[in-house]
Formats: sequence, structure tokens, C-alpha cells
Amino acid sequence: MKEGNLVMFKPQGIYSKWFGGHFGTIVGVSYGSDGKLYCRVKWLQSVKYENRNVQYSNFAAERFEIYK
Repeated sequence: MKEGNLVMFKPQGIYSKWFGGHFGTIVGVSYGSDGKLYCRVKWLQSVKYENRNVQYSNFAAERFEIYK
């Protein structure tokens, strides 16, 4: 995964209730202290999460699928 990729949040896991099926663009990538790749995503449409709308999120890359 790299900056500029269009991604979709996978529809499984603890955060899928809010983010599952939403699309965004990767705006940053980095490795965490656990050795996993993490992505900063700007959502194409803001996502309602815990009574607020978020435009950006950070999640492990494994939670996303790349779209071409």
C-alpha cells in the first residue's frame, strides 16, 4: 500500500460497525513499533464515529482492500 491508493475498509472486525465498506484515499503510511504497516486515510465521505464525523483515520493496513 502506498500514498494515493484508493482503499475500502473491510466489512469485518471491531470497527466495521462504523467504517466497514467506506472508501478513502491513503495519505500516509508508516510502520508501528509492532512491525505492522499502518495507513492514514482521508475518507471520501466523512464517517460518523462516536457522535462525531471523522474525515481522517489511522488503521493497520490489513483492515483495508486496495481498489484500482
